[in-house]
Amino acid sequence: MSFFVILFWLSLTSDRRKASSLFSNAVEELEFVRDCDLDIAEVRILVERGRYREAADLHIRENRMVDAVEILLKDKSSRGAIHRASQSLLGAFWNILSFGVLPLELDNESQASLKRMVGLVGQFDLSALTERTQQEVRSPI
Repeated sequence: MSFFVILFWLSLTSDRRKASSLFSNAVEELEFVRDCDLDIAEVRILVERGRYREAADLHIRENRMVDAVEILLKDKSSRGAIHRASQSLLGAFWNILSFGVLPLELDNESQASLKRMVGLVGQFDLSALTERTQQEVRSPI
């Protein structure tokens, strides 16, 4: 099947299972989305396969820290994922609220991100974090 036909089909369909049927196996599908630099599609595929860490790493490389945190929090069995999520979330807080910036001074996009991050704090099992990290995560809210 033509490269352009597959790319067009992937852009039209929101049902990833239908798009997956165009490939002979999962490895081929991942290779295709990587070759075409379709990182959001790659994240969806990785999450569906339970490869949360890889999906989160892709978001982190693209500086989408809050998206990375949301994915890492899906990995309930890994203390490493929780630690990485907490560090990523703290980094995202510092990016928005560094150097004495008050929440009221933020633009609309940053305010929306901040609200989303505050919502994520409630999803953490804080007992899995070090005491210092617990204090840091609680302090912005």
